[in-house]
Amino acid sequence: MKKIVLIVVFSFFLSNCANSSAPESKQKEKVSKEEGTTALQTEQITLKIEGMKCPHGCAAMIEKNLKNTQGVKEAEVNFDTKTAVISYDSHKLSIKNLISVIENTNGGDAYTVVTE
Repeated sequence: MKKIVLIVVFSFFLSNCANSSAPESKQKEKVSKEEGTTALQTEQITLKIEGMKCPHGCAAMIEKNLKNTQGVKEAEVNFDTKTAVISYDSHKLSIKNLISVIENTNGGDAYTVVTE
């Protein structure tokens, strides 16, 4: 009986591992989704940010401003890598709009987005 229980538990864990997906790429991606008559065009971009001095103030403030921007679906600012990964509706926002939100945070003279 113990062997049967162990086999069932082991099989359960194996099936869950097989169903888990690989981490998403942080490169630019496009996903179209129909909402009524307008198509939602979601893109993801990673931007390099210079000028952040602390994770709890600078990074958190930039992330909050991005998340409060209409058209931004998700934003994550990483202080250690000095990057922002942003998912946004490209029909509502451009990359220039996103850069402007970041660079205008905290009065507009603290952060710079590095474009390559």
